[in-house]
Amino acid sequence: MLKATALMGFKAISFALLFAASGQALAASAAVVAHIDRVLMTADSTYGGCMALLSVNPADALPGCGSGWVTFSCSGDFTDRVRAYRSVDLAQLALASGKVAQVFFRDDMKHNGYCFADRIDVLR
Repeated sequence: MLKATALMGFKAISFALLFAASGQALAASAAVVAHIDRVLMTADSTYGGCMALLSVNPADALPGCGSGWVTFSCSGDFTDRVRAYRSVDLAQLALASGKVAQVFFRDDMKHNGYCFADRIDVLR
């Protein structure tokens, strides 16, 4: 009975190692509090169609992100377009008012190397 239990344990560990080796890397997410220094809109879907330049480099929090900018995916690839444009509205509000924003972003969704910001809060 001991040999059967040991063999089953070996199979379970082998399966776990095989599953871990073949699985995708886990996505990382981060948030920064920053001023919005610039808002970009493109006529096509380059950079997801819209981005914000942050005063704090997102790549410092998530090295897989492009430097300085986050995308809101106005192209609709990572969220619906209405939500993306609302995020741009909040970025413009922070830019125009000089307020800081807390921007949440993730490294598993990118446009042209820039991480997708899935949330933006304008702070008082």
